[in-house]
Amino acid sequence: MPTVDFQILQRKGLRPDEAVLEAAEAGATRLQILKGLADGWGVNLCGPDRQTSDKAGYPTIEACEAATIALGALLLRYPNASAEEFDRFEAETDISQKVHALAMANRITDAIAFHERLFDDRLGLTPLTAEASRELVAEFIQEDLGALRIQDHSTLRYPWGAIYLYQSAEYLDTGDFSKMVAGNAPLLVDRYTGALWVTGTKERPDHYVEMYERTGSPNPIDVA
Repeated sequence: MPTVDFQILQRKGLRPDEAVLEAAEAGATRLQILKGLADGWGVNLCGPDRQTSDKAGYPTIEACEAATIALGALLLRYPNASAEEFDRFEAETDISQKVHALAMANRITDAIAFHERLFDDRLGLTPLTAEASRELVAEFIQEDLGALRIQDHSTLRYPWGAIYLYQSAEYLDTGDFSKMVAGNAPLLVDRYTGALWVTGTKERPDHYVEMYERTGSPNPIDVA
């Protein structure tokens, strides 16, 4: 992962907006850029707490602003962490890419609020446990109502989380193919962000895994 020396950019006399462009062209992540601006120019890009939706539930801020607020809040949470620590953290979690993907998929609240659920007192994450991830999926499909059930033996696990498959409880109990449900796209849960994504039914699960690892979304059209 490229590391940009913002002290050099500052000594060159660049304005913050010029530094952002040069750092982005060099391949810096959003998190690296925000850290550099905060350290080098004293720029606070987090901003005050904001209402993220109106009474009807529609987003009131733009996607890129949401990503900036989320990652800016991360910097404020750990003011004494070094740029190197943030770089290592980014390499482990890909948090910049994942927050951006959530925001561009119009999941504004998820993009902003993830750190309130998962971050601890040091620069790091308290990842969701396997049990907590499963609970998210069970709630999403309303497993407690009895119609649908997670196929636990088919869960696919990865360093960043898991993909869950589910089917009708009646089919799983009887093996009667006529009781199968259609359109039950596998569900992806990221243990770092706590986000649940609906994948798709046109491709095999490993296709959506590849897309997620490349773009932060299992359906890249969401982040176009």
